[in-house]
Amino acid sequence: MTIGNIHTVIVETPKGKGAKFDFDPASGLFKLKKVMPAGMVFPFDFGFIPGTRGGDGDPLDVLLISEIETFSGCVVDCRIIGALKVLQQGRDGQRMRNDRLLAIPLVSSVYSHVNSIGELPIHLLAQIEAFFFAYNEQAGKKFEVLSRIGLKAALKLVEQARVTDQPSLLIQLLLPLQDENGEVFPASHYAKVHEKLIEKFGGLTVYQRNPAEGYWKNESKTIKEAMLVHEVLSGPIEEEFWKKLKTSLMRQFRQEDILITCSPISKI
Repeated sequence: MTIGNIHTVIVETPKGKGAKFDFDPASGLFKLKKVMPAGMVFPFDFGFIPGTRGGDGDPLDVLLISEIETFSGCVVDCRIIGALKVLQQGRDGQRMRNDRLLAIPLVSSVYSHVNSIGELPIHLLAQIEAFFFAYNEQAGKKFEVLSRIGLKAALKLVEQARVTDQPSLLIQLLLPLQDENGEVFPASHYAKVHEKLIEKFGGLTVYQRNPAEGYWKNESKTIKEAMLVHEVLSGPIEEEFWKKLKTSLMRQFRQEDILITCSPISKI
C-alpha cells in the first residue's frame, strides 16, 4: 500500500540477525538463504516494497532505520527518506543497478524527526554503506554506491519500479531426461532450475508425469528423446536472463542446444 509517502514494507531479515532470509513467492514463506561470517549482522530491519521490481528483477530493497527490531514477515508502514543508488556486480561479472531505499517506520520515536537522508548522521550513512560493501564482498560480489539521493528522487525510483504489467507470454523450456548415453540426469539438476524459475516468475508448471517426446533426424538415423516441459507466465521478455539461463543449462545438461519458446497469451 502506498498513500502519499507512506509505503508498506515487508521485512525479510530482522535487525541484529547474522543470517539472511528471503521471501519465497511460491510458498508464501520465508527461506533461510545463508549464514553470514561471525560478527556480521544486519544493522537494521531489511525488506522490500511489494509490487515493485528493481534492477536485479526482485522487489526494491529497503533498509528500515529505527530503534525497532521486528521479525521476518512483519508488515511495516514507513516513510521513504532517500536511497543509495547502487551498481552491483555478481560473481559472474554481470553488472546491474540494485538500489537500497532508506525508510523510517511510522512508529519509530528515535527517528521520528528525520524526513530526508541529509538529516541522518554522516557516520551512520558511512556505516550502512560499509555494511553493504562487506556483505557483498564476502559473497564474491562488488558493491559501489554511485550516489546518495534525497526524498524526491527516491520516490521517483519507487514509482518507476511499480509493476503494472500482467503476464502476457507463455514461455516453455524443454529439458532432456537423459544424456546421450541414456543416463538419467539427477533430480538436483532440475531442482536448481525450478528454484530459479519460481524465484524469478513466482510460479512454474512442470509436466513430469507425461514427458514430451522429441524426434530428431541425425544423418540417416532418427533419434527419440524424452523431455520435461517447463512453463512460466511472463511479462515482456528479458532477453539477457534467458540467454544466460540457456547457456548455463546447455553446460549443465551437456546439450548442443536447449529449446526455449514463447507465445502470446490470449484471454478468454
